[in-house]
Amino acid sequence: MTAGITIETFPDEAAAAYIRGKAVASPENFGNLPAQLKQRAFTVAGIEQMDVLRRMRDIIARLPEGTSWDEAKRDLASEISPFLDVEDGKRAKAARARAEFLLRTHGFQAYAVSRHQEQMETVDVFPYWRYVTVGDSRVRASHAALDGKVLRADDPWWKTHYPPWDWGCRCIVEELDEEDAQKIGISEHNDMPTPESDRTFSFDPSDASIDIDALRDRMESETGKGAADWKLDFVAPAQNVTVQVDGRAPETMWELMIDNKMQKQARAEARRTDTDGKERALILDFATGAQIGKTAIGDANGVKLEIPDKATVCTLHTHPNGDNTPSPADLLIGFKAGSKVDYIVAGKKLRRWQWLKTPPPEDADLLKAFADAIDKGDFNRYAYEAFLARLKNEGTIKMEVLP
Repeated sequence: MTAGITIETFPDEAAAAYIRGKAVASPENFGNLPAQLKQRAFTVAGIEQMDVLRRMRDIIARLPEGTSWDEAKRDLASEISPFLDVEDGKRAKAARARAEFLLRTHGFQAYAVSRHQEQMETVDVFPYWRYVTVGDSRVRASHAALDGKVLRADDPWWKTHYPPWDWGCRCIVEELDEEDAQKIGISEHNDMPTPESDRTFSFDPSDASIDIDALRDRMESETGKGAADWKLDFVAPAQNVTVQVDGRAPETMWELMIDNKMQKQARAEARRTDTDGKERALILDFATGAQIGKTAIGDANGVKLEIPDKATVCTLHTHPNGDNTPSPADLLIGFKAGSKVDYIVAGKKLRRWQWLKTPPPEDADLLKAFADAIDKGDFNRYAYEAFLARLKNEGTIKMEVLP
Protein backbone atom coordinates (compact mmCIF):
# COMPACT_ATOMS: atom_id res chain seq x y z
CA MET A 1 0.00 0.00 0.00
CA THR A 2 1.21 3.50 -0.85
CA ALA A 3 2.88 5.32 2.00
CA GLY A 4 0.65 7.77 3.79
CA ILE A 5 -2.65 6.03 3.03
CA THR A 6 -4.62 5.64 6.23
CA ILE A 7 -7.78 3.90 5.01
CA GLU A 8 -8.07 0.35 6.24
CA THR A 9 -9.36 -1.43 3.14
CA PHE A 10 -11.45 -4.26 4.54
CA PRO A 11 -14.67 -5.70 3.07
CA ASP A 12 -17.66 -3.63 4.16
CA GLU A 13 -21.06 -4.06 2.47
CA ALA A 14 -22.50 -0.81 3.84
CA ALA A 15 -19.52 1.20 2.58
CA ALA A 16 -19.73 -0.39 -0.87
CA ALA A 17 -23.48 0.24 -1.11
CA TYR A 18 -22.96 3.89 -0.13
CA ILE A 19 -20.50 4.42 -3.02
CA ARG A 20 -22.54 2.56 -5.64
CA GLY A 21 -25.62 4.49 -4.56
CA LYS A 22 -24.01 7.82 -5.44
CA ALA A 23 -25.58 9.67 -8.35
CA VAL A 24 -23.27 10.33 -11.27
CA ALA A 25 -23.19 14.06 -12.02
CA SER A 26 -21.40 16.25 -14.53
CA PRO A 27 -19.11 18.80 -12.84
CA GLU A 28 -21.50 21.61 -13.84
CA ASN A 29 -24.58 19.89 -12.38
CA PHE A 30 -22.66 18.92 -9.26
CA GLY A 31 -21.82 22.56 -8.60
CA ASN A 32 -25.51 23.45 -8.77
CA LEU A 33 -26.63 20.80 -6.30
CA PRO A 34 -27.82 21.84 -2.83
CA ALA A 35 -25.43 20.87 -0.05
CA GLN A 36 -27.67 18.02 1.14
CA LEU A 37 -27.19 16.27 -2.22
CA LYS A 38 -23.51 16.86 -2.89
CA GLN A 39 -22.38 13.95 -0.70
CA ARG A 40 -24.78 11.68 -2.62
CA ALA A 41 -23.28 12.59 -5.98
CA PHE A 42 -20.10 11.51 -7.75
CA THR A 43 -18.24 13.76 -10.16
CA VAL A 44 -14.70 14.33 -11.37
CA ALA A 45 -13.51 17.71 -12.66
CA GLY A 46 -12.87 17.70 -16.39
CA ILE A 47 -14.89 14.56 -17.14
CA GLU A 48 -18.38 14.94 -18.63
CA GLN A 49 -18.93 11.40 -19.98
CA MET A 50 -21.45 9.62 -17.77
CA ASP A 51 -20.29 6.13 -18.70
CA VAL A 52 -16.72 6.96 -17.66
CA LEU A 53 -17.88 8.51 -14.39
CA ARG A 54 -20.01 5.45 -13.60
CA ARG A 55 -17.05 3.14 -14.22
CA MET A 56 -14.86 5.27 -11.96
CA ARG A 57 -17.47 5.27 -9.19
CA ASP A 58 -17.83 1.50 -9.42
CA ILE A 59 -14.06 0.98 -9.32
CA ILE A 60 -13.96 2.88 -6.03
CA ALA A 61 -16.89 0.80 -4.75
CA ARG A 62 -14.85 -2.35 -5.37
CA LEU A 63 -12.43 -1.22 -2.65
CA PRO A 64 -14.78 -2.05 0.27
CA GLU A 65 -15.94 -5.10 -1.68
CA GLY A 66 -12.49 -6.65 -1.31
CA THR A 67 -10.38 -5.33 -4.21
CA SER A 68 -6.86 -4.36 -3.21
CA TRP A 69 -5.85 -0.71 -2.96
CA ASP A 70 -3.21 -1.08 -5.69
CA GLU A 71 -5.62 -2.76 -8.12
CA ALA A 72 -8.32 -0.14 -7.60
CA LYS A 73 -5.78 2.66 -7.95
CA ARG A 74 -4.39 1.16 -11.19
CA ASP A 75 -7.83 0.75 -12.79
CA LEU A 76 -8.93 4.22 -11.71
CA ALA A 77 -5.75 5.83 -13.07
CA SER A 78 -6.38 4.10 -16.39
CA GLU A 79 -9.81 5.78 -16.65
CA ILE A 80 -8.45 9.20 -15.61
CA SER A 81 -5.35 9.29 -17.81
CA PRO A 82 -6.99 10.22 -21.18
CA PHE A 83 -8.59 13.31 -19.63
CA LEU A 84 -5.46 14.86 -18.11
CA ASP A 85 -4.00 17.93 -19.77
CA VAL A 86 -0.36 17.15 -18.97
CA GLU A 87 2.73 16.09 -20.88
CA ASP A 88 2.81 12.39 -21.78
CA GLY A 89 5.89 11.84 -19.65
CA LYS A 90 4.05 13.09 -16.58
CA ARG A 91 0.64 11.64 -17.40
CA ALA A 92 0.99 8.29 -15.58
CA LYS A 93 2.23 9.89 -12.36
CA ALA A 94 -0.49 12.55 -12.44
CA ALA A 95 -3.17 9.92 -13.08
CA ARG A 96 -1.98 7.82 -10.13
CA ALA A 97 -1.96 10.87 -7.84
CA ARG A 98 -5.50 11.82 -8.82
CA ALA A 99 -6.70 8.22 -8.50
CA GLU A 100 -5.29 8.07 -4.98
CA PHE A 101 -7.04 11.33 -4.06
CA LEU A 102 -10.41 10.01 -5.32
CA LEU A 103 -9.96 6.68 -3.55
CA ARG A 104 -9.11 8.38 -0.29
CA THR A 105 -11.95 10.92 -0.49
CA HIS A 106 -14.79 8.62 -1.50
CA GLY A 107 -13.41 5.54 0.22
CA PHE A 108 -12.98 7.34 3.53
CA GLN A 109 -16.48 8.81 3.27
CA ALA A 110 -17.94 5.35 2.68
CA TYR A 111 -16.14 3.74 5.61
CA ALA A 112 -17.15 6.72 7.77
CA VAL A 113 -20.83 6.20 6.88
CA SER A 114 -20.57 2.53 7.80
CA ARG A 115 -18.71 3.35 11.04
CA HIS A 116 -21.28 6.00 11.93
CA GLN A 117 -24.10 3.47 11.48
CA GLU A 118 -22.33 1.05 13.82
CA GLN A 119 -21.70 3.78 16.38
CA MET A 120 -25.35 4.81 16.37
CA GLU A 121 -26.35 1.22 17.13
CA THR A 122 -24.31 1.35 20.38
CA VAL A 123 -24.92 4.99 21.29
CA ASP A 124 -26.83 3.97 24.44
CA VAL A 125 -23.68 2.30 25.76
CA PHE A 126 -21.20 4.79 24.31
CA PRO A 127 -23.02 8.16 24.36
CA TYR A 128 -19.86 10.26 23.83
CA TRP A 129 -17.52 10.59 20.84
CA ARG A 130 -13.92 11.78 20.72
CA TYR A 131 -12.34 13.46 17.71
CA VAL A 132 -8.94 11.93 16.80
CA THR A 133 -6.42 13.07 14.17
CA VAL A 134 -3.73 10.94 12.55
CA GLY A 135 -1.15 12.91 14.52
CA ASP A 136 1.50 13.36 11.82
CA SER A 137 3.04 16.52 10.33
CA ARG A 138 0.43 16.67 7.56
CA VAL A 139 -2.48 17.36 9.93
CA ARG A 140 -3.83 20.84 9.26
CA ALA A 141 -4.03 23.30 12.14
CA SER A 142 -7.82 23.50 11.86
CA HIS A 143 -8.05 19.73 12.33
CA ALA A 144 -5.35 19.57 15.02
CA ALA A 145 -7.40 22.06 17.07
CA LEU A 146 -10.13 19.40 17.33
CA ASP A 147 -7.88 16.52 18.35
CA GLY A 148 -9.03 14.86 21.57
CA LYS A 149 -12.21 16.92 21.92
CA VAL A 150 -15.10 14.96 23.48
CA LEU A 151 -18.76 15.75 22.83
CA ARG A 152 -22.04 13.94 23.23
CA ALA A 153 -22.81 11.80 20.18
CA ASP A 154 -26.11 13.63 19.67
CA ASP A 155 -24.52 17.08 19.64
CA PRO A 156 -25.37 18.86 16.34
CA TRP A 157 -21.70 19.83 15.98
CA TRP A 158 -21.03 16.38 14.51
CA LYS A 159 -23.36 17.07 11.57
CA THR A 160 -20.78 19.46 10.14
CA HIS A 161 -17.54 18.08 11.58
CA TYR A 162 -17.80 14.30 11.63
CA PRO A 163 -14.72 13.29 9.59
CA PRO A 164 -14.06 13.49 6.78
CA TRP A 165 -15.55 17.00 6.91
CA ASP A 166 -13.18 18.51 4.33
CA TRP A 167 -11.10 17.42 1.36
CA GLY A 168 -8.23 15.17 2.40
CA CYS A 169 -9.42 14.81 6.00
CA ARG A 170 -8.00 11.63 7.60
CA CYS A 171 -9.40 12.04 11.11
CA ILE A 172 -11.68 9.54 12.85
CA VAL A 173 -14.20 9.42 15.69
CA GLU A 174 -13.87 7.11 18.69
CA GLU A 175 -16.83 6.19 20.89
CA LEU A 176 -16.60 6.51 24.69
CA ASP A 177 -18.72 5.47 27.64
CA GLU A 178 -19.70 7.92 30.37
CA GLU A 179 -16.80 7.02 32.68
CA ASP A 180 -14.05 7.45 30.08
CA ALA A 181 -15.59 10.64 28.73
CA GLN A 182 -15.62 12.18 32.22
CA LYS A 183 -11.97 11.23 32.76
CA ILE A 184 -10.87 12.90 29.50
CA GLY A 185 -13.13 15.92 29.87
CA ILE A 186 -16.31 16.74 28.00
CA SER A 187 -16.53 19.90 25.92
CA GLU A 188 -19.60 22.11 25.66
CA HIS A 189 -21.13 22.74 22.26
CA ASN A 190 -20.46 26.49 22.38
CA ASP A 191 -16.80 25.92 23.26
CA MET A 192 -16.08 23.78 20.19
CA PRO A 193 -14.08 25.27 17.30
CA THR A 194 -16.09 25.34 14.07
CA PRO A 195 -13.59 25.53 11.19
CA GLU A 196 -15.24 25.79 7.79
CA SER A 197 -14.78 23.23 5.02
CA ASP A 198 -14.35 24.02 1.35
CA ARG A 199 -17.74 25.09 -0.06
CA THR A 200 -17.54 22.31 -2.68
CA PHE A 201 -17.35 19.64 0.03
CA SER A 202 -20.33 18.32 1.96
CA PHE A 203 -20.54 15.30 4.24
CA ASP A 204 -22.93 14.33 7.00
CA PRO A 205 -23.05 10.58 7.72
CA SER A 206 -26.25 10.96 9.71
CA ASP A 207 -27.93 12.18 6.51
CA ALA A 208 -26.54 9.43 4.26
CA SER A 209 -29.98 7.93 3.67
CA ILE A 210 -32.18 10.91 3.03
CA ASP A 211 -35.65 11.26 4.49
CA ILE A 212 -37.35 13.53 1.95
CA ASP A 213 -40.21 14.53 4.26
CA ALA A 214 -37.91 15.41 7.17
CA LEU A 215 -35.53 17.32 4.93
CA ARG A 216 -38.36 19.25 3.25
CA ASP A 217 -39.93 20.16 6.59
CA ARG A 218 -36.58 21.21 8.03
CA MET A 219 -35.66 23.36 5.03
CA GLU A 220 -39.07 25.03 4.93
CA SER A 221 -38.97 25.66 8.68
CA GLU A 222 -35.43 27.07 8.68
CA THR A 223 -35.84 29.23 5.59
CA GLY A 224 -39.54 30.10 5.77
CA LYS A 225 -39.90 28.97 2.16
CA GLY A 226 -42.74 26.89 0.77
CA ALA A 227 -43.31 24.12 -1.77
CA ALA A 228 -42.51 26.32 -4.77
CA ASP A 229 -39.07 27.15 -3.36
CA TRP A 230 -38.52 23.50 -2.42
CA LYS A 231 -39.07 22.54 -6.08
CA LEU A 232 -36.75 25.27 -7.32
CA ASP A 233 -33.94 24.93 -4.78
CA PHE A 234 -33.91 21.19 -4.20
CA VAL A 235 -36.05 19.15 -6.59
CA ALA A 236 -35.00 20.86 -9.83
CA PRO A 237 -31.24 20.30 -9.26
CA ALA A 238 -31.92 16.67 -8.29
CA GLN A 239 -33.88 16.18 -11.51
CA ASN A 240 -30.84 17.28 -13.54
CA VAL A 241 -28.49 14.63 -12.15
CA THR A 242 -28.44 11.20 -13.73
CA VAL A 243 -27.89 8.05 -11.69
CA GLN A 244 -27.70 4.38 -12.59
CA VAL A 245 -28.08 1.78 -9.87
CA ASP A 246 -28.00 -2.03 -9.95
CA GLY A 247 -28.17 -2.31 -13.73
CA ARG A 248 -31.40 -0.32 -13.96
CA ALA A 249 -32.00 2.15 -16.77
CA PRO A 250 -30.63 5.65 -16.13
CA GLU A 251 -32.90 7.84 -14.02
CA THR A 252 -32.58 11.10 -12.16
CA MET A 253 -31.46 11.50 -8.58
CA TRP A 254 -34.95 12.72 -7.71
CA GLU A 255 -36.53 9.58 -9.19
CA LEU A 256 -34.18 7.44 -7.13
CA MET A 257 -34.99 9.37 -3.97
CA ILE A 258 -38.74 9.11 -4.58
CA ASP A 259 -38.31 5.40 -5.27
CA ASN A 260 -36.49 4.88 -1.97
CA LYS A 261 -39.16 6.85 -0.12
CA MET A 262 -42.03 4.93 -1.75
CA GLN A 263 -40.45 1.54 -1.09
CA LYS A 264 -40.02 2.40 2.59
CA GLN A 265 -43.57 3.73 2.88
CA ALA A 266 -45.03 0.76 0.98
CA ARG A 267 -43.47 -1.72 3.39
CA ALA A 268 -44.73 0.30 6.37
CA GLU A 269 -48.29 0.24 4.97
CA ALA A 270 -47.97 -3.51 4.34
CA ARG A 271 -47.20 -4.12 8.01
CA ARG A 272 -50.41 -2.31 8.94
CA THR A 273 -52.36 -4.35 6.39
CA ASP A 274 -50.90 -7.58 7.78
CA THR A 275 -52.23 -6.55 11.19
CA ASP A 276 -55.82 -5.65 10.29
CA GLY A 277 -56.33 -7.21 6.84
CA LYS A 278 -57.40 -3.89 5.28
CA GLU A 279 -56.16 -2.70 1.93
CA ARG A 280 -54.50 0.72 1.89
CA ALA A 281 -53.69 3.20 -0.87
CA LEU A 282 -52.04 6.59 -1.03
CA ILE A 283 -50.78 9.12 -3.53
CA LEU A 284 -47.44 10.92 -3.52
CA ASP A 285 -46.75 14.16 -5.38
CA PHE A 286 -43.80 13.30 -7.61
CA ALA A 287 -42.81 16.96 -7.86
CA THR A 288 -42.33 17.51 -4.13
CA GLY A 289 -42.32 14.10 -2.43
CA ALA A 290 -45.28 15.11 -0.25
CA GLN A 291 -48.28 12.84 0.29
CA ILE A 292 -51.48 14.12 -1.31
CA GLY A 293 -54.51 13.68 0.90
CA LYS A 294 -54.97 10.97 3.48
CA THR A 295 -54.21 7.28 3.16
CA ALA A 296 -57.34 5.56 1.89
CA ILE A 297 -58.37 2.39 3.71
CA GLY A 298 -60.67 -0.26 2.25
CA ASP A 299 -61.39 -3.94 2.67
CA ALA A 300 -60.29 -7.13 0.93
CA ASN A 301 -62.41 -6.13 -2.08
CA GLY A 302 -60.48 -2.97 -2.78
CA VAL A 303 -60.09 0.67 -1.87
CA LYS A 304 -61.30 3.89 -3.50
CA LEU A 305 -58.56 6.39 -4.32
CA GLU A 306 -59.29 9.97 -5.35
CA ILE A 307 -56.87 11.10 -8.06
CA PRO A 308 -55.93 14.81 -7.95
CA ASP A 309 -56.14 16.94 -11.07
CA LYS A 310 -53.07 18.47 -12.69
CA ALA A 311 -50.45 16.66 -10.62
CA THR A 312 -47.70 14.19 -11.48
CA VAL A 313 -48.07 11.46 -8.93
CA CYS A 314 -46.89 8.09 -7.68
CA THR A 315 -49.32 5.62 -6.15
CA LEU A 316 -48.89 2.71 -3.81
CA HIS A 317 -51.31 0.29 -2.26
CA THR A 318 -51.32 -2.93 -0.33
CA HIS A 319 -52.92 -6.29 -1.08
CA PRO A 320 -54.02 -8.32 1.95
CA ASN A 321 -54.28 -11.54 -0.08
CA GLY A 322 -50.51 -12.00 -0.55
CA ASP A 323 -50.59 -11.40 -4.33
CA ASN A 324 -48.69 -8.36 -5.58
CA THR A 325 -49.84 -8.64 -9.20
CA PRO A 326 -51.66 -5.43 -10.23
CA SER A 327 -55.36 -5.93 -10.92
CA PRO A 328 -57.04 -4.36 -13.97
CA ALA A 329 -58.42 -1.68 -11.65
CA ASP A 330 -54.91 -0.98 -10.34
CA LEU A 331 -53.58 -0.47 -13.85
CA LEU A 332 -56.51 1.74 -14.76
CA ILE A 333 -55.86 3.98 -11.75
CA GLY A 334 -52.19 4.36 -12.68
CA PHE A 335 -53.08 5.00 -16.32
CA LYS A 336 -55.84 7.54 -15.63
CA ALA A 337 -53.72 9.35 -13.04
CA GLY A 338 -50.77 9.60 -15.40
CA SER A 339 -48.77 8.12 -12.57
CA LYS A 340 -45.00 8.29 -12.85
CA VAL A 341 -44.58 4.98 -11.01
CA ASP A 342 -46.84 2.67 -9.02
CA TYR A 343 -46.22 0.13 -6.28
CA ILE A 344 -48.10 -2.86 -4.89
CA VAL A 345 -46.96 -4.62 -1.76
CA ALA A 346 -48.34 -7.83 -0.30
CA GLY A 347 -46.63 -9.01 2.85
CA LYS A 348 -42.93 -8.77 2.04
CA LYS A 349 -43.41 -8.89 -1.75
CA LEU A 350 -43.07 -5.49 -3.42
CA ARG A 351 -43.74 -4.89 -7.10
CA ARG A 352 -43.12 -1.67 -9.01
CA TRP A 353 -44.70 -0.94 -12.35
CA GLN A 354 -44.70 1.92 -14.84
CA TRP A 355 -46.67 2.79 -17.94
CA LEU A 356 -43.87 3.45 -20.44
CA LYS A 357 -46.24 4.56 -23.19
CA THR A 358 -49.95 5.03 -23.78
CA PRO A 359 -51.63 1.75 -24.78
CA PRO A 360 -53.53 1.73 -28.08
CA PRO A 361 -57.31 2.22 -27.77
CA GLU A 362 -58.03 -1.48 -28.22
CA ASP A 363 -55.74 -2.39 -25.28
CA ALA A 364 -57.29 0.32 -23.10
CA ASP A 365 -60.72 -1.10 -23.92
CA LEU A 366 -59.53 -4.61 -23.15
CA LEU A 367 -58.17 -3.49 -19.78
CA LYS A 368 -61.53 -1.91 -18.96
CA ALA A 369 -63.25 -5.15 -19.99
CA PHE A 370 -61.07 -7.13 -17.58
CA ALA A 371 -62.01 -4.73 -14.76
CA ASP A 372 -65.72 -5.07 -15.60
CA ALA A 373 -65.38 -8.85 -15.68
CA ILE A 374 -64.19 -8.88 -12.07
CA ASP A 375 -67.30 -6.96 -11.02
CA LYS A 376 -69.49 -9.44 -12.91
CA GLY A 377 -67.73 -12.49 -11.49
CA ASP A 378 -66.51 -13.92 -14.82
CA PHE A 379 -62.87 -12.76 -14.72
CA ASN A 380 -60.43 -14.96 -16.71
CA ARG A 381 -57.11 -14.68 -14.83
CA TYR A 382 -55.15 -16.70 -17.39
CA ALA A 383 -56.25 -14.38 -20.22
CA TYR A 384 -55.40 -11.37 -18.08
CA GLU A 385 -51.90 -12.64 -17.26
CA ALA A 386 -51.30 -13.27 -20.97
CA PHE A 387 -52.43 -9.70 -21.62
CA LEU A 388 -49.96 -8.39 -19.03
CA ALA A 389 -47.15 -10.46 -20.53
CA ARG A 390 -47.85 -8.97 -23.97
CA LEU A 391 -47.86 -5.42 -22.61
CA LYS A 392 -44.47 -6.06 -20.99
CA ASN A 393 -42.98 -7.68 -24.11
CA GLU A 394 -44.16 -4.79 -26.28
CA GLY A 395 -42.61 -2.23 -23.92
CA THR A 396 -45.94 -0.65 -22.99
CA ILE A 397 -45.58 -1.43 -19.31
CA LYS A 398 -42.61 -2.27 -17.12
CA MET A 399 -42.83 -4.45 -14.03
CA GLU A 400 -40.16 -5.30 -11.47
CA VAL A 401 -40.32 -7.40 -8.34
CA LEU A 402 -38.12 -5.69 -5.75
CA PRO A 403 -36.12 -7.49 -3.06
